[in-house]
Amino acid sequence: MPAAKIFTSEHPDVKAAWTIYNKTGSKREVAKQLGITDSKVYRLLSVNEDPSPIELPTFPDEDIPAEEILDSLEKRFDQKLKRENAIKWFQVKVNDPKPTGWVFVGDPHLGSNCHVKLLRDDVKIMAETEGIHCINLGDTVDGWGGYLTKLYAEEDVSRNTEQRLAKWFLQDAGIPWRVWLIGNHDTMGDFSTYLKAINADKIPMVDWQAKFRLVFQNGSEVRISAAHNHKGTSIYNPLHGQKRAALWEENADIYVAGHHHNWAIQQEELSDGRVVILARSRGYKWLDTFATRHQFPSLQYGGSIMCVVDPAEEVPTRRLKAFADLKEGAEYLTWLRKK
Repeated sequence: MPAAKIFTSEHPDVKAAWTIYNKTGSKREVAKQLGITDSKVYRLLSVNEDPSPIELPTFPDEDIPAEEILDSLEKRFDQKLKRENAIKWFQVKVNDPKPTGWVFVGDPHLGSNCHVKLLRDDVKIMAETEGIHCINLGDTVDGWGGYLTKLYAEEDVSRNTEQRLAKWFLQDAGIPWRVWLIGNHDTMGDFSTYLKAINADKIPMVDWQAKFRLVFQNGSEVRISAAHNHKGTSIYNPLHGQKRAALWEENADIYVAGHHHNWAIQQEELSDGRVVILARSRGYKWLDTFATRHQFPSLQYGGSIMCVVDPAEEVPTRRLKAFADLKEGAEYLTWLRKK
């Protein structure tokens, strides 16, 4: 690499620079007349006496200029903001004119304490019933991370096995996925990065909450606020968070969440005339030591909640119907589609 020369007061460039500067008093004029950069002008005019006649090496900067870094950061921010705006009430076009069923899959927690038989039974219904579409409410695996990694010592399922199970659930189980939420367990150990990497079908994967619109061929819309959990709890009402969202957040027709490993369904007419469904999916985690120690009940039903939507129906109480039993919901959907 070229060496950076240390100029002395006797160097012709130094003399020339000082001559011009003494006449004009302008460093810019020195740069102009000598055809050199401003930084070199500074180096030439900084020489007042002879330094030691040595040469030091110069090295390239360790990074690109700050302005270029800012340009890159601005582009990345613009892209993130563009995505953030795009996922707010994004549109899901439904090209099927018949009634459809939307299954809100409760926390699978694929691992040692997953109720595998119940999950398999429900997966079979989801995969084989015509007109069903599915939304994963998050916590696909336990994914213990941080100080909770010690809980892996209590399980027989490794991280590698969890990844294999998650891949099966996403790609190979035959489930018609439409949206995936990223729950708190999915972010432990950065498991969400793995989920997004294997998402070959580009199913929308959204952190914690997705607000989207089902748009049907006849122009009918159903607005869904699906969250791993809505804000707010009450010991008297398991749907407190969903009711709070219905009253204070943006308008939707269905408010549904998972996370708490309990289930409930409620349909009601609000003061503004909206008829809404509030629901929680219980999920598939059984034998929960945390729930036992904190005296939470181990509920037996409502692993996933299914809402049947009839886009041709104008009466809101008939247009949306919710089921805690997928078998019953699938039978109703099949009958309604044939009708």
